[in-house]
Amino acid sequence: MRTLILNSSNIVPGTNNSYLSYEFIGGGITLKKGQKLALASLQMYYSTFNITALNKNNTFSYVWVDGSVNVVLVPDGFYDIPALNNFLHFTMVQNSHYLVSSTGDFVYLMTLGINPSRYAVQLNCFGISVALAATNAWVLPAGATWVLPTNFIVPELTVPPSLNNNFGLVIGFAPGTYPNSVIAGVPPAQTQTPAFTSDQEFLSTIVPQVTPLSSFILTCSLINNDYAVPNNLIYSFAPQGTIGDQFTIAPNQYVFIDVYAGLYNRFNVQFIDQNFRPVSILDPNMIIQLVISDPDDNLGL
Repeated sequence: MRTLILNSSNIVPGTNNSYLSYEFIGGGITLKKGQKLALASLQMYYSTFNITALNKNNTFSYVWVDGSVNVVLVPDGFYDIPALNNFLHFTMVQNSHYLVSSTGDFVYLMTLGINPSRYAVQLNCFGISVALAATNAWVLPAGATWVLPTNFIVPELTVPPSLNNNFGLVIGFAPGTYPNSVIAGVPPAQTQTPAFTSDQEFLSTIVPQVTPLSSFILTCSLINNDYAVPNNLIYSFAPQGTIGDQFTIAPNQYVFIDVYAGLYNRFNVQFIDQNFRPVSILDPNMIIQLVISDPDDNLGL
């Protein structure tokens, strides 16, 4: 039985660290019918971002109480729902779209949170008016260019159409505007149709897919697995731990798969996701150990 080790030196440049190439020394090797290959172990870091431009899930927008449309562009990274909420608030601060309490606290009129009992994301949209701000002693931040509305106005979150944007899948919301209304008129006398007299809250209607990656699939160009799709699949595994953690995959028993007989001077290994799409791996530090059986090995198969 022969052991092969692939590491960061085998990564093909420009492939987001998900495609590796191994070159045999001495001009290549001949693999014969009946020889098999298996994954012995794998060590890597969980460093695949869930919100990226590549995933097309990094933009959405909100409509402020003055009727303005404001785009939220999330930098590539790994975000849970609280982190997305924080970035929404960061964008609102940049736009001066918040209020300040008498104690100096920032008051946000829109939040994204987790509703664990419903396995859902909850969107809260809080209305504001001149009278409500006065009652709570809230004032506009310094430098704000908008004014408090005379009427009770609720800000809106817009989930983009799903054709070229997957953000709705992240929070479990169908494309649309929440609440679905029209803010029109000249501030501070703008109106909202339909009109609201209370804050609005919404729950996701589909299961949130905060990260599009649920499983890695490891493929190898040497093998022919007639019972698998894709047919060069070696092994599949879920990422372990949290982002930044190093983890090890070590099967309790080798899962041997037939190789293609032939002469090889190199072979390739690739990481793809559960939907067979290439993945982006930020940290190149990894070790993949493969074993190839010799023709006379008794594998007990």
